[in-house]
Amino acid sequence: MAKKYLVHIEAERFIHNELGSIAHHLKSIVDGKLATGDREGLALEMTACLTFIAFEMEAKVNFIGWKVFGDAWEERSGIEKKINKLCSELKLSNDWKARPLATVRDLKELRDTLAHGKPEIVDENKVVDVEPEIWDALKGQWERVVTVEFVNQAYKDTHLFWQQMLSSAEIKEYETVTSGGHSLSTVWNETP
Repeated sequence: MAKKYLVHIEAERFIHNELGSIAHHLKSIVDGKLATGDREGLALEMTACLTFIAFEMEAKVNFIGWKVFGDAWEERSGIEKKINKLCSELKLSNDWKARPLATVRDLKELRDTLAHGKPEIVDENKVVDVEPEIWDALKGQWERVVTVEFVNQAYKDTHLFWQQMLSSAEIKEYETVTSGGHSLSTVWNETP
């Protein structure tokens, strides 16, 4: 007789958890470097951190949307449309000029700029009163938001908005965690 196996897997996999873990890890690296005065690669780690905070936020919006609207949730819609729909349903403010949503918009713009990168051509002459920092002139527009302050603001504001959505949707924190299990049994199969 040849052995065969029956495998049963049951899981709820919520990717916002992994994205959040990556964002948290990168923020820990940024915080550690700031604490020790080590600035080597700091802008790169802040850029990665902000990118993963943006990914995490959209995944969390999709999670809440799925919990509230079920299979009718359109996760491929733009994030502003999705958040407006959730805010309407959950009776939350959708003021995009105020934090935390202004921060979410800035994160989305940064994420889109990085994901759909295109050349930025600058050709200007200007007279200034002080000698400029030459390296600042070489920074791309997107790099201007990659600051310690914005990393801290984005981390704080996205967590605040997450808590607001959870509370309004009456979703408990434990319901947002990836969970599951599996079983394995041997099935004997007679072979000639």
